[in-house]
Amino acid sequence: MRAFTFLAAAAALSISASQALAWDDAYKGDATADASRQPLIQAYPAANYCPAGKQPVIVGGVICCGVPTAGTYYNPVSAPRPVVATQNSYLPRAYAPEGEKGVVIN
Repeated sequence: MRAFTFLAAAAALSISASQALAWDDAYKGDATADASRQPLIQAYPAANYCPAGKQPVIVGGVICCGVPTAGTYYNPVSAPRPVVATQNSYLPRAYAPEGEKGVVIN
């Protein structure tokens, strides 16, 4: 009977402690996000097939018609890359005597 009482007390204590650790543990979103602010809407440089007063914009990664609240979107990856000079001469090969491990003569 003593062992049962001890085990019951230990179980009750462990269950009550685990509940205390879990209080206010849920994700409530980004603390810096303000629901009253307008989302970032960037103008998208494309042909304008939108109704009058609207233009192509990007909202959350999707292109749609709207009124931009930020600057024009540009993709920095598609920007032209600078031309790098190439070396036309061949580099000298390292010395590898025939018969060493990994050296194969064709």
